[in-house]
Amino acid sequence: MVVHAWYNAVVIHGPERASLQKLPLPEVGPRDVLIKVAYVGICATDIEILKGELGYYRNGMGRYPITPGHEFSGTIARVGREVEALAEGMPVVVECIQTCRRCEHCRSENWIGCKERKEVGVLGRDGAYAEYVLVPGEFVHSLPAQTDLRKAALCEPAAVVLKGLRRLQRVLGQEDRGRCAVVGAGAIGHLCARMLALRGFKVRAFDQSPSRLAYFQGSTIQTSTELTGLEEFDAIVEATGSPQALQLILEKSRSGCILLLLGLPYASQPFNFETLVGYDKTVIGSVGSAAADFREAIHLLPRLDLTPFLQKTLPLEQYQEAWDLFHTRQFLKVMLAVNPS
Repeated sequence: MVVHAWYNAVVIHGPERASLQKLPLPEVGPRDVLIKVAYVGICATDIEILKGELGYYRNGMGRYPITPGHEFSGTIARVGREVEALAEGMPVVVECIQTCRRCEHCRSENWIGCKERKEVGVLGRDGAYAEYVLVPGEFVHSLPAQTDLRKAALCEPAAVVLKGLRRLQRVLGQEDRGRCAVVGAGAIGHLCARMLALRGFKVRAFDQSPSRLAYFQGSTIQTSTELTGLEEFDAIVEATGSPQALQLILEKSRSGCILLLLGLPYASQPFNFETLVGYDKTVIGSVGSAAADFREAIHLLPRLDLTPFLQKTLPLEQYQEAWDLFHTRQFLKVMLAVNPS
């Protein structure tokens, strides 16, 4: 594969300051893999980095400049000499959260607790709003040869949902297939509702946008624009990050309800924990994903109707227009085509 010495990348230099630049190609270390990016999805996290609102950048953990983009697919351009089972030309996806794999947290699979943690396009490692991205080979997952790389770019958000559902299932039990509400029908909420329905749950999706709920037409998933009837559900997934929605869910969910929080940022708010303790409620937080979730996502995505996610794709050079479209909520997912062929 021909690889040029320079490549184009979107670089965020600070709050509200971004540009498309030519950068020198990084050196491929013995355990690294250089990936030619095919598609990258626009995520709310990218916008929070642009605005300087993401927690990492408010508390000083995250530093500019950084190239965003963690929902992506591509093909391998170069492989470090110590990398096994990967080869040039393979279609791949990459885990966002990358840890040391050695510390106490990593040994117990508490990846988010790793002090050396990096997150592609988010924290300490440049991402995929770029023609190439360099990552450690241990976090790269190969795909079947004929995989649609536009659909494959959804592996990361799908893995995030799968991790959350794995944590939810530990509390629900493997045989429980009850009634579940999903609050928020954006990309994460939509995937979550689809996966729950596939697992046999009776699902209702809530969103203020009728157009987002319309994507569920033809499925078994019920929909509502009004956040009412929360007492009907055994489990509720919150996928908006809205503090108002969270407050309502905490107050109106039935006793014994299990709440999975997938949204961010929620913001600070007063809360009386007797609402939880006095009614036997369980709250589960979940963020990011791990290798097992990516492996499951790769096998699961072909079973899901992903048509709603594939309606808008722009070239990398139009990243600003893509960000503007993201804000309109007109599309469930906006993607950048970097090297689509």
